[in-house]
Amino acid sequence: MAKHYEGPKQLLPVAGKPIVEHVLDTLPGEVDEIIAVVGGPHEQKIRDFFAAGYKGRPVRFAVQAEQLGLAHAFWCVKDLLRPGRWLGMIADDILGAQDLARLVTADIALLAHRVDTPEHFGILITDENWYLTRSVEKPQKFISDLAWTGHMIMDEQFFAATVPPSARGEYETPDVWMKLIRDFGYRIKIIEAERWLPINDKDQLEAAERVLTGA
Repeated sequence: MAKHYEGPKQLLPVAGKPIVEHVLDTLPGEVDEIIAVVGGPHEQKIRDFFAAGYKGRPVRFAVQAEQLGLAHAFWCVKDLLRPGRWLGMIADDILGAQDLARLVTADIALLAHRVDTPEHFGILITDENWYLTRSVEKPQKFISDLAWTGHMIMDEQFFAATVPPSARGEYETPDVWMKLIRDFGYRIKIIEAERWLPINDKDQLEAAERVLTGA
C-alpha cells in the first residue's frame, strides 16, 4: 500500500532530499540570508526544519496570516529586509544554479521559461530588448510561451507599489510589476531559464525525479 504523505509540499523527497533543499542548494553566493514566508497548517514543520538555519545561512520567518496571493506573501517580508535588491522565489520549483546566478546579476528582473501549454501559466510579454511589457494569467489565445517561474529580483519599491486585490480576492505580482513600470519608471528585464522543474502534482514530482537522477 502506498504511503500517504501529510505535510508541506516543500519537504516532499525527490532524488534523495526534500524539494526545498534542491531549491536552496541553487542559491547564489550573493544571498547571505534566507527569509521564509510561513503560515497555514504546516507552519511549525517548516520552522522545525529550519530551526538551525540552512548550511551556514540564518533563516528568519515572516508570517502570512491570510492566504491573499503571492504578492501579499512577498509583502510580508518587508520589515525583515535590508534596503536594496532581494531575490524572491517560491520554494517548491527546482531550477538550475546557473539560471539563478544569471538572474541575480540583473538589476530588476524576472526569470522565465518556455512552456508547451501557456494557457496553464502566467505568461510574460516582452519588447525586442527583453523588457517586460505585459503579463497575462493563463491566456486562452496564444500571445507568448514565456512563463514566469516564480523567481524575481526586486528592491524596496516593490513594497511601495501597492495594488488592489484582483477579482479572485488576491494580490497579484503582475499587477505590482505593471505599477512599477507605469508609476515608478521601472524597466524589468526578462531572463530565460534553461531548466525549470515545477512540482505541482504527482506526475511532475516523478518527472523531476527522473531528471535529477538521470533515470
